[in-house]
Amino acid sequence: MKDAMLRGLVLCALCMGALKYHSCYWRRIKDEEGDCQNGWVAQGHCASCNKYPALLPEFIMPYKHYRADVIEGVIKGSEEGAVIEHIAGCAADVSTMRRWVRQFRGRMARSAVKLLITGLELLDAYDGMLKLHALTLLSRIARLLHGHHVSESDRIIGGGNIILTTQNCGFL
Repeated sequence: MKDAMLRGLVLCALCMGALKYHSCYWRRIKDEEGDCQNGWVAQGHCASCNKYPALLPEFIMPYKHYRADVIEGVIKGSEEGAVIEHIAGCAADVSTMRRWVRQFRGRMARSAVKLLITGLELLDAYDGMLKLHALTLLSRIARLLHGHHVSESDRIIGGGNIILTTQNCGFL
């Protein structure tokens, strides 16, 4: 798998077969003010399992209308103790922001474990576990991503989704 990725192949998250470009489609995504932006999303085809997965960029969350950085900002504010109703910079409904926090709390806990398992050889296991235990979920994932050579400019959720997808572990 690592060899295929080094050769520039995009792998299917379901069966790890090679994906070929199939088509693209329009996707609407909302920014922090709630304004919609349109963009193309590529769709691949896996000959091995005959699936057509979308190849989402790191700033788009699967099944979410808002950009990943907007969602990440709400989750980070919540983890820092901010009241959801007073989190600035997001036009989403309060009920939507609460749902994000609730959904991602469970997903991030599972994803932190998966990222830890895939990156144990990159961290001193004992020291890493002690340091991770004291961190918030979002901070844990950020710490675990450092071992996976994710660009500093990438957002935490986007970088986590890239690693989890390539390891066939789902998404945040």
